[in-house]
Formats: sequence, structure tokens, C-alpha cells
Amino acid sequence: MTMQSVSGPYEATAADGTPDSFAAAAERGDAPLLPSERLWGFKEFTFSNSALAIATWAFLIGGAVGLFVGPKEGIAAIVIGNILGVVLTALATTVMTGRYGVEQFTALRSQFGYNGSRVVYLLAVIVLTMGWLAVLAMMFGRSIDGLTALASGGTASPMGIKTAIAAVGAILLTRVIVARGPTSIKVFNMIVSPTLVLLMLGMLWLIFRQHSFADLMAMEALDPPFEDRHLNFIIAIEINMAAGFSWWPYIGNLARLTRNERTAFWPNLVGIFGAAVLGEIVGLFAAVSLGDSDPTIWMAGIAGIGVGIVALGFVAFANITSMANILYTAIVGLRQVGTAGLRRIGWGTLLFGFCVIPLVLAVAMPQIYDGFFIFLVWTSALNSALAGIGIADYFFLRRQRLDLRALHGPQKNGAYEFIGGFNPLGLFALVVGFVTYVWLFNPQTLANVEAFRYLTASLPSCLAAGLVHYGLTRMLARGPRWGDYPKG
Repeated sequence: MTMQSVSGPYEATAADGTPDSFAAAAERGDAPLLPSERLWGFKEFTFSNSALAIATWAFLIGGAVGLFVGPKEGIAAIVIGNILGVVLTALATTVMTGRYGVEQFTALRSQFGYNGSRVVYLLAVIVLTMGWLAVLAMMFGRSIDGLTALASGGTASPMGIKTAIAAVGAILLTRVIVARGPTSIKVFNMIVSPTLVLLMLGMLWLIFRQHSFADLMAMEALDPPFEDRHLNFIIAIEINMAAGFSWWPYIGNLARLTRNERTAFWPNLVGIFGAAVLGEIVGLFAAVSLGDSDPTIWMAGIAGIGVGIVALGFVAFANITSMANILYTAIVGLRQVGTAGLRRIGWGTLLFGFCVIPLVLAVAMPQIYDGFFIFLVWTSALNSALAGIGIADYFFLRRQRLDLRALHGPQKNGAYEFIGGFNPLGLFALVVGFVTYVWLFNPQTLANVEAFRYLTASLPSCLAAGLVHYGLTRMLARGPRWGDYPKG
């Protein structure tokens, strides 16, 4: 089926129901994007991914790695973990959305059913995105608080009123940017992303002015929880795989704005992987050399007051780019999995409503920032399983074929109805992957079994979910409404 095959019948249901509204409906995910409507080539998507990846969270992840291992093992853990997580996540999401221009959670109807995709959206997007928005907003607030403290010669107050006000302002500013659509996000990314890459390189240069590479490689971990260095190293890899898998809810909907499958996939390795590795290595070096994993504290120590003020300012607004990208993808998905009444709510109103809970979290629960590491790793227990199911379903079961009419047309009695809109096989596979992860490694307590030392938790979770989904589907999926899988 070609992209053009969906253009006629769905114009009447897009936005205000007129043919002129089709492009706007496609932009917001209500219909597939035609190739001529897509905004991003290789360069634009790479910049978008870089802006998404280079934020204070990259520094925090690098700092968290420094708690477990020193720079020598830490660099290896950052590279290994990120490349595995990013590649598997991109295969599960971006190839599919880049080929068809379809919204990611609409495409999930082919894996979980139209009601099952709502369950996945609730777990993987609403809860996680609201948490991420609050965490990033607090990062922004702490950066602004640190910036003003440096400028005035005062003392930073990470839990103070200035931090809370700045966090609220970050969420509201993000809402304004996203309300203007992906074009404004593209412009913002194109300005911020290259500047931040230069900032990261400058930070590395400043670190190497104070410490030789040999000295850095000889430094020890800040606070390793286990005496077993190998176990600490595996946990460091797991943290970075969690960082790679954490992009699962977002990069699919960003990739639908790209012009083809290659452009949808490869910029993830240049942008998200490359930028995240750079930011994490800076955070790792800074943490072990200055003894603190919080970038809002160590930046001034590395750069001095003048440069530290500039650096904190740029890093603060880097969080806005990340928040804008994840909020846009979350709202596009929400419109697809929600009810008809939800679709009638205006774009701007829906954005504000989604931001209410992150606003409350940022003000009432500032300690969410300090739980960043645990929050990050928990996300991988879900996202790694989702990636395994996505790869098994799209590449091995469907052979890269989707029925766009079935995805966007009436769902009842359609090809992806399954049982009452739920695919019990896909949902069971998701549970298997999640349980596998937590059995191998508990993010809350760091408790683990012997197999974790050699397998990690994310890879077995991804593999188990994918194999269960593939095997059960091949054995049990029968009938025209049970996913419309190819025969043979």
C-alpha cells in the first residue's frame, strides 16, 4: 500500500473535516504524513536528536555512572550501554514510523490492539512523560538557581522558591513552544543543538586543562555499592542501556517527520547516541574529578564564575528543547489513543491540561530530582520489553507491512481488533519482559541474581518479550481480525 492510498477517505475526518485541514491533521498525528509533508532530512533530524539528548540528564547519567565505576570502565559502560539501547529502540520505532509517516501509538494498534495501545500509552507515555517533564523542569530550575547564585555571589538553594518558580516557567515555556507545532521545535533545535555540542567540547577542554587524561583514567568511583568491580561495571552498563531505551516513547513520533526510513534510523546513532555519549562522558569526568554528580554544582568549579554562568544558562535552556520534543510526541500520541471527545479539545488546551500534573510535581515534590537514577532504570523494565515486542512484530511477523486503512479507519471488526481491542498475546509478552527484568535486577534496591552479572537485565527483558510475542502469535493468532498477520 502506498502513502497516497490513505489521502482520500480520511480527509473528511481530519480536524474540521475539510480537505484543507488534512495537512494539519497529519502534522498532529490524526493521519499519516505524506512524504511531501515531512519536515526533516538527515541534518534536521540529527540536530533534533542531539538537542533531545544533550540536556542536564546526560550529565546526571554520567555522574551516576561515576558512582559505580571510574572513568576507564565508565567510558566503556557509556558506549556499550547506549549503543545497545539506542539501536534496539530505533529499530522498534523509527523504521516503522519513518516508512509510513504514521503516529507511533496509532501503529501500536497492530501490536496490542486499539485498546491495548491505550494501556501501553498510559504506562509508557503519560506516567513517564509527566515524570520526565517534572524532572527536567527541576533541572532547569536548579540550573537557573545556580546561575543566579554565581552571578550574585550568593548561595544556591536547590529546594528554594527560585528553583520552583523557574521550574514552573520552564513547563509553561515548553507549552508555548509546542503549541506552535513541530516547525517551531525544528527552529529551536537548529539553534540550540550545535551550540550545545560546542559547549560540551569546551567543557571537555576545560577538564583536560586541569587533569591529564592519564590522571582521569586513574581516578576511582565515587561511591561503589559493591566490592565486586565487575558487578558495579554491569550496573553501569545497565544504567546506560536504560538511558538508550528511555527514548522509546519519543523518537518514533519524531521520526515520522523524516523523509524516509534511512533518515529515520541513522541520525539516532549520530544524534542521540553521539550526543548522549559526549554529555555523559563530560558528566562522568566532572563528577569523579570534583566529587559531585550534580552539574548545577560542578560547572562553576570547572569553568569559573564567568564561563560557568554562560554554561549553566545554555544547559538550562537545553532542557527546554528536550521537554518540547517529548511533550509534542506525548500529545500527538494522546490524540490518537484518546476518545473522540478528547480529539475535539483544542491543541493548546490539551497541552496545558497535560502539563498540570508536571507543574504540581515540580512544585510539591522537588525531591523527584534526587530520585532521577532510580526513575531512569525503572523505565527500562518497561521500554526494553516494548522494544523487543516491536522488533518481533514489525520485522519478523509483519515483514515490515502495515495496513494504514486498518490503523486509521474504524477499529471495531477491523484487522487489528483482536479481542475487544486488546491483543492478549502482546500484553502477556510485555508482562513477561517486565517480570524478567525485575527478577534479574531490582532498580529500587539494586538486588540482582547471578545471571545479571553476565546478561544485564535490559537485554534478557527485550529478548524474552520478543520471543514470547513471536512464538505465541505464530501458534495462536488466527482469523482476519487477529492482527492480519501474513501467512507462512
